[in-house]
Amino acid sequence: MFKKIFLIFMVFLAANAAFAKDDIEVKYDKKGKFYVYKIDTKELAPRIRPYIAEDGLKTSKEVFKENNFELVVNGGFFDPNTKKSVSYVTIDKKEVGTPFDSIEMIEKLSNEKRVEKVLNRSELRIYKHHLAPIYKFDIARHFDPVLKNYEILHILGGGPMIYPDLNIEEEGFVKYDDTGNPLLQSAHVLKKRARTVLALKKDDLYVIIFTNFAPVTISQAGQKLEKYHFDKIMALDGGPSTSLNYKDNEIFSSGNEQRKVKSFLIIQK
Repeated sequence: MFKKIFLIFMVFLAANAAFAKDDIEVKYDKKGKFYVYKIDTKELAPRIRPYIAEDGLKTSKEVFKENNFELVVNGGFFDPNTKKSVSYVTIDKKEVGTPFDSIEMIEKLSNEKRVEKVLNRSELRIYKHHLAPIYKFDIARHFDPVLKNYEILHILGGGPMIYPDLNIEEEGFVKYDDTGNPLLQSAHVLKKRARTVLALKKDDLYVIIFTNFAPVTISQAGQKLEKYHFDKIMALDGGPSTSLNYKDNEIFSSGNEQRKVKSFLIIQK
């Protein structure tokens, strides 16, 4: 694995000049712990969209190669048993994934009295203006109102919101007892894990990877990103699901190969 990461560094160094040309800039630390992909939404907005594996689950690498995409990163949460999304996913105004695809999960959440919190988790929204080919990107809670004069074109759900508010409790990722001790947690938000994070700053979308060489809690992820002064930050599925493909670069955090997941954020060529 170390050999593979070393080869990734060589690719970064050799291809650095090409990143700016593709409207994607990459920054990374030389220990393979942290990657930041800066994506110019003014140039790439029509090519940025969610993707869902229609038949079962797939790795980022499989989606990347089968479709010849520019970039592929893992998306939101899914049920590995039913192989269905349990996060909201909308593509071209059509809902293709929803928490209600897992009735078992909804029943469990109902018993735990946190259904509404989970349904109102954070999501990346890609808007399109009603009258013109103008796109806007936002990170919002699922029940938040739609931007005036725009319609939602795509949604990629995940969570929790990390900034400007850390919403691990509000989005049902953790439940505390009366003394402040966690009774339960989802997505290991209180534990150090690899993380896939999305952030927005002005007209740029950022894909941020904390690898399993430097795992972080959700709170620690927010602290480490403070210096970037992002406008908004949210998490996607993380841990072993954290995976990304861009050019010859492959990132994974599950053993020596990527984990198969349900949804992705992709950039078309």
